[in-house]
Amino acid sequence: MQVLIGIISVIVTGYVLWQYQELKKFNVTHYEFFSEKASRELKLAVISDLHSFSYGTGNERLLRAIKEAAPDLILIPGDLIVTAAAEKYGISLSFAEELAKLGVPVYFTNGNHETRALLPDSESLGAYQEYRRGLEAAGIHLLNNESVRTMAGTMPVRISGLELPLSCYEKWKKPHLEEHYLTDSLGQASDDCLQILLAHHPAFARQYAAWGADITVCGHNHGGLICIPGIGSIISPQFMLFPEFDAGEFDMDGKRVYISRGLGTHTIHIRIFNRAELVTVTVKPDNKI
Repeated sequence: MQVLIGIISVIVTGYVLWQYQELKKFNVTHYEFFSEKASRELKLAVISDLHSFSYGTGNERLLRAIKEAAPDLILIPGDLIVTAAAEKYGISLSFAEELAKLGVPVYFTNGNHETRALLPDSESLGAYQEYRRGLEAAGIHLLNNESVRTMAGTMPVRISGLELPLSCYEKWKKPHLEEHYLTDSLGQASDDCLQILLAHHPAFARQYAAWGADITVCGHNHGGLICIPGIGSIISPQFMLFPEFDAGEFDMDGKRVYISRGLGTHTIHIRIFNRAELVTVTVKPDNKI
């Protein structure tokens, strides 16, 4: 019995130490997308689900990786914070302020944690409003059911941010989104330039592509928390087993949905075979046309 207890103790200790180290690491994952709407090369950096994590003092390691990626646009599809952890909002705000100093346009849309913080009865409402004012002062472009048309160098792009209703995030329930929600919230997608969509929840990937997004960036599922090599993700943050859209690149009839594993965790701080990631997407002209 003592031997068994000793073996279990070693396994548990090893696991705790492994997770302690694993949660300090992130990968940089690169994708390429060829589009007939691209007239030049465009590099995107996707930062999702930071949840007030820090990679080094002042997030210096993460900022260095973003700078080395040399993006033309930085896209944040939600959850820089944890709603209830208002004392850590400053970490995310400082990170956003440093991002803005890179001289690259930063576009942000709310995830469920930002949307929940804005509820009238939220204990974090005052802290979140101050945090949001800080984002705006830093020059972060907040797009919640809004779109902007801008130039990325010499190439026009339209960037839309979709804020989803909190009903989409209910635990133990299959996510549902009304059929016309995207059109009602954002109008029609752009046909004459690259349409980029920021949408936190990846469950509606098919709807995003059907709406007309050439590129959609998502997060939320944290890569499924636990991954089994050869099988994939086990469970979503809504406790749905084997989420279809967990992480990676998904082709939707020529359009692309990129789902980040995220950079932080909350509540359940584990990542098993599922390392945090910074995602970059290089959009290139389609040479076939």
